[in-house]
Amino acid sequence: MRPLVLVVRWCGPLSVLATAALFDAVGAAVMMLVCLGVTVTWRARLPAALELATDLVLLLAAWSSVFLLYERLSYWDLVVHFAATAVLAELAFRALERWGRLAAPGAVTHVLVVTALGTALAVVWEYAEFVGNVAVDPRVQVGYGDTMGDLAAGNAGAVVAGILGAWARLRVDPPASAPARTPADTVGETAEGTG
Repeated sequence: MRPLVLVVRWCGPLSVLATAALFDAVGAAVMMLVCLGVTVTWRARLPAALELATDLVLLLAAWSSVFLLYERLSYWDLVVHFAATAVLAELAFRALERWGRLAAPGAVTHVLVVTALGTALAVVWEYAEFVGNVAVDPRVQVGYGDTMGDLAAGNAGAVVAGILGAWARLRVDPPASAPARTPADTVGETAEGTG
């Protein structure tokens, strides 16, 4: 999987060059943000599957903007909010854990913290959309209905990411169970019971 991750990492800077050459400055600026995100996922030393998913979703979100998919497909905005909030919330969780801000969180804590992080990210994203609409491009979708739908999609994505992240960790690092019993333990118990 690592070769595929490396290819996707290089798609970030190549996308900046492609949008600068073939599209406009706004598209290139969006791709620069994606390039920053790809760098963060690389430096965070995430599991390969999570890094790949995060980078692909960020690239998809940015190219969707360049090709005006948000304007052309009414549902696409919600799909991207769901997916992007999911991967970014799990990324934020892993970053906090790596920086020592979370000590051995259990499955429930994992789901709750990822959901909370996703909620915060979804709110920040809506602020960014508002600023983008006012200061950059009036085509950026805003409004009460759009904002509430985006927040709901982001929250749903964060909950799903928390559940999947906790499940994946349980598969990789199962919780410590009771110590295995040895034949010597059984002999000792038998001797105690007969004495």
